[in-house]
This record gives sequence, C-alpha cells and structure tokens, in this order.
Amino acid sequence: MAIAASLIALALIPPVAAWLESGLVSHLFGQYPLLLGGGALIGSAAARRHPCGWSAAPALLAGLLALAFWLIPRWIDAALADTAANTAKVISLVLLAGLPLGWGWQQAGGVLRGFVWANVASMLAVMGWLQLSVPSRLCNSYLQSEQAVYGRLLVAAALLMVVGAGAMALLGFRMGQKPKDGQGPAPPKHRLDRQG
Repeated sequence: MAIAASLIALALIPPVAAWLESGLVSHLFGQYPLLLGGGALIGSAAARRHPCGWSAAPALLAGLLALAFWLIPRWIDAALADTAANTAKVISLVLLAGLPLGWGWQQAGGVLRGFVWANVASMLAVMGWLQLSVPSRLCNSYLQSEQAVYGRLLVAAALLMVVGAGAMALLGFRMGQKPKDGQGPAPPKHRLDRQG
C-alpha cells in the first residue's frame, strides 16, 4: 500500500504534475501509468485478501473502459483546462481504471489474461495509427509534433507487447516439454538410498 500511495502522490505533487502534464508523451506515458499503477497495486492487494474469481472479467472490462475514456483527446484537453475534470481524471484512473485492472488481473486465468493482453496491444496499435495518420491535431493542448511522437510510441508499445507475449509463450512451451530419455532429473537421494 505504501508503494501505491507513493506512486499516486508522485503523480500529483504540483511541480511534478505540472511537468508531466506539460507534454503529451509525459502526460500519457508518465502521469497516467503512475496513477494506474497505484490503483492496480491496491486492487491486486485487495484481490489477494478477498479472492472472487468470477469478478475478474467484469473488473478488467470496467477498468479498460474507464482508461479508454480518458484516452479520448477531448477529455485529455478537458482535464488540462478544467480543475474539476482533472480531479475526475485522477479519481477515475486510480479507482475506476487502475483498481479494477489490478483486481481482475490478479484473479484472471491464463486465457483471460491472454485475451486482454491481445486486445490492449491491438488498441494501442490502432490508437498509434490514428495519431500518425490524422493530419490535424487531435489534442488542442499539445503540438502536432508531440502527437507524432506519441503515435510512434503507441505502435512501439503494441509491438513490444506482441513480442513479449510470443517470447513468454515460447518459454512456457519449452518448459512444458517432457525431457528426453536419459536427460530427466536424477531421482531424489533418499529414494536411491532405499533402493540400495
């Protein structure tokens, strides 16, 4: 809980928050992850104390929808221009996005995690493509050059997620393979002693 509180506090300290919100990349790749991470740690800890497996999918869906809302350019601009909207953004990212994502991920099985992972990767790729293909600014508060950098980073993040998932799947496949004859682990020592 202390780490979660530290992440949230770091994102909201006035000088740090002002610096993070001054750029599109630092805002969405800096402040957003801090708020989401703080909420996710709280949700994950709560799920370990009070497991409820059936709630994993609804929690993940709710968290992704809340996050997607605050990735809409109109609401990014609104959070920068209006104190009430910015407060709503902070509360939503911590309690309505981060917390349910941490809660759901902690209790989700491999299939559900893979499904969510694939959907997030595809969402990032589409968002990045939109940021790069639209000739005008989507966020009026930021420069178009920042939008281009943001789009490239989104596409790169999507590719990293795909590569990471492939590497983990390959590693899991290799670890799951049965050892060949003569290459398996030696029997425990106490068994050898009994046989002798």
